[in-house]
Amino acid sequence: MARAFVAKAVLNVPTTKDLIDRLGVDIRLRRICGFAHGVPSQASFSRAFSDFAANGLADATHEAAVRSVFGQTIFHHGAIDAASVPARERGVRKEESPASAPKKRGRQKGQGKHESRKEPSPQERQLTQSLEQMLVELPRVCDHGVKIGPKGYTIHWRGYKAHAHVGDGGIPLAFMTTSASVHDSRAAIPLLRLTSGRILALFYALMDKAYAGAPIAQAAADLGHVPIVPPKAERNHPAPEFTPDRKRRYDHRTSVERFFSDLKDNHGGNHLFVKGGHKVQAHLMFGVLAIFGLSVFRL
Repeated sequence: MARAFVAKAVLNVPTTKDLIDRLGVDIRLRRICGFAHGVPSQASFSRAFSDFAANGLADATHEAAVRSVFGQTIFHHGAIDAASVPARERGVRKEESPASAPKKRGRQKGQGKHESRKEPSPQERQLTQSLEQMLVELPRVCDHGVKIGPKGYTIHWRGYKAHAHVGDGGIPLAFMTTSASVHDSRAAIPLLRLTSGRILALFYALMDKAYAGAPIAQAAADLGHVPIVPPKAERNHPAPEFTPDRKRRYDHRTSVERFFSDLKDNHGGNHLFVKGGHKVQAHLMFGVLAIFGLSVFRL
């Protein structure tokens, strides 16, 4: 059944019912998936998918595949980005915080010299956390997301957000799904940590302006990467331009954009009919496995 779900992503079959119909008439596909004595029912496929999602089968398979094929490989470029994942389920409402009196600016009477400092940001906390702690803190429920589109207009959607780290040749090295409201930068350090444990080395970490900031740059440098992020404009000063060599390397970031386009258009990303964060992750991960396998064949 796991092979059948990978075949569903490879062939971009919209629903499980369509997959069962295809297995019923395609004897070669049926043999590849291992169904020698008939095709299971739709209910059996549904129960199996729930088990795969709960146990993280697709995630473990992808990690093992990356370690097996590229465990001793050095990647020159790794691009990180996020994409919207609209879902067919009701979003979770955010709890309204009780109204409180506005706080005065500056240090209050009786505070010490360092007590008026702001709390550390999520990215700053991640620098001192383990990978497991970072992943646990990332919300994975359905809610509403807002982002600026490539043409400058605002995009709203209800569902989830996919985050990916893609290496040279369009190889997906790490992938995760969070709530739609999670900012792109909160997944950068976990993705870098996931990738560093699967391959031998990576030279350049390519990210857009959403990932600008000292904590992410420090995390990349600690792992031996050179972060290349477009600098933001400061007050009354335009953003400085890339040097020619960094501009050429930053052009490789289109690999992650092509990955998301391929995932959505050709490997099930636009056919999301399951509900719940774990099932959405499992559904998309079967598409990631399909892209990984096809990318390896093209090398």
